[in-house]
Amino acid sequence: WLKGGSSVQWREIPSPALQSLANGMRLQVGHGLGELCPPHLGVPAYSRSACSGPSLRDATGPSQNSRWQRRVLGTVGLVGSVAAGRRRGAAGSRRWAALVQRRSTSNDEWFSSQVSDLAGRDAFEPALAERGVAALALEEAPERWQEAWRYTNLQALLYGDAALPSTTASGDSVRQEDVAALLEESPEEVRRLVFVDGVLQEQLSRQASSEGGNFVGGRAELRTLGESLTSRVEELLKHLPEADIFQSNPRESLGCAKLAALNQALFKDCAVISCPSMAAPDKEAEPTRVEVVFVTTGASAPCSPRIILDVGKFQRIHLVETHISLGSSDVALSNGVCRVVLAEGSKVQHDLLQQKAETARFVETVTAEVGVDATYKLRVVHTGASIARVNAAIGLAGAGGECEVLATLAAGGQQQLDLHSLIHHSAPACRSRQQHKNLAAEDAECIFKGSIKVDKEAQQTASEQLCRSLLLSKKAKVKVMPSLQIKADDVTCSHGAAITELDADQVFYMASRGLDRRTARGLMLVAFPQDTLEGLKKTAPKAYARVMEKLQLLADSDEALAAP
Repeated sequence: WLKGGSSVQWREIPSPALQSLANGMRLQVGHGLGELCPPHLGVPAYSRSACSGPSLRDATGPSQNSRWQRRVLGTVGLVGSVAAGRRRGAAGSRRWAALVQRRSTSNDEWFSSQVSDLAGRDAFEPALAERGVAALALEEAPERWQEAWRYTNLQALLYGDAALPSTTASGDSVRQEDVAALLEESPEEVRRLVFVDGVLQEQLSRQASSEGGNFVGGRAELRTLGESLTSRVEELLKHLPEADIFQSNPRESLGCAKLAALNQALFKDCAVISCPSMAAPDKEAEPTRVEVVFVTTGASAPCSPRIILDVGKFQRIHLVETHISLGSSDVALSNGVCRVVLAEGSKVQHDLLQQKAETARFVETVTAEVGVDATYKLRVVHTGASIARVNAAIGLAGAGGECEVLATLAAGGQQQLDLHSLIHHSAPACRSRQQHKNLAAEDAECIFKGSIKVDKEAQQTASEQLCRSLLLSKKAKVKVMPSLQIKADDVTCSHGAAITELDADQVFYMASRGLDRRTARGLMLVAFPQDTLEGLKKTAPKAYARVMEKLQLLADSDEALAAP
């Protein structure tokens, strides 16, 4: 900067300090004075040796060169300060690196502690469990400095005291009628798989298995069939998100590889839905409906739900996946992985309903591989758990594929509800639509980070993404990060986000028609997510009733009523 002729304001330093500084840095100044004191400063004739000799050490007294000497010494002070600052910065960087290393080591130890006594014990398949343990050692543990986990409270989700494995026995002694009371009253033709703390409850389930037909069942039922289906399921289970499939750079990743490896090491049973291909589409046939319910009692180590949905050509499936707690004191961690594979022309409606106790913790990774002319619709409903996160990765790998993601997050108290999504267009003429709605009251927080990625080959892509949020108190928070990454030039893409409060004029209008403030706010909150909840009341009435109950609780909160 001195070479450019910039003016510099030199600070006055006491003479003893100048002398000490000059003595201490004499050699450094002598080596660099040609750059520090260019001729345009008006300095008398000088040489490097002269500037590094006694005249510099005697600069504390008056002389004809006192002006430029003060400038030189000021520069020396500046250089010394910069050097000291760099040394402090380097030391600080080393301390920060050491702190990060300690934290990383501690977090890796947390993951190791989860599998030290449990890995391979009653595993779905010992070879898969061993592969999960091996992957666990290779993958990086989630950290707040990582972009994927920047806004998630990892202490509350994973590393806090409540996340340690419980020594209490599993919920084998749970009464069947208590679990049955949580289930939907669906017709007999609806297939159902019920898991309690990761173990299939055959008495409460309606499995289906036939040679060459649809299969809906768990580990025990799967082993009664032929080798071909078992091999296919194990092949699908082997590949983990962001370790084997949906790989991406660290800045774009969902950060789910380590958690998926933990699930691989621990899961005891798996909900397997496999539908063989059809010769031609049957437009009049109703979709095959399957309910998969995961119940946690809070009495076990991390629960590891696992789902494989393998849909053949022209098949139609409606999967209702529900996560619920048996009691209000459930603090267990539920760490799930769901993989969906759609063949040509198939259609899947996937409802993921997270309605656990508000003391529980939940994280799940959903991956969907969409083939040619296939359609995948994902609906996420978050109302429970103290902290919950869903990672959804959808790959449109076949021409003409479609996907739709609808999400409703309703958070109150100190909840943190999170949805991270990635929709990857890698084939031409595909369409995607994403609509997301947040409601946050009291001290709660809702997070949405949605990425749409369009490759150069994905011409004629049509994609839209929209997020709307309601803040119901002054302390509530919503973090919204929609993004588009487009490399193709023949596309129609849009994204947007809006955050607001309830319209005071609308509340007043309803009050003028005879409704009290509480009722008016309740009606408005119930109406807000109805487009993303469409059809849920018919397929899962109990789950829909729980959503309505949660929305009414948000409307009745004191802070929500005090808001304008």
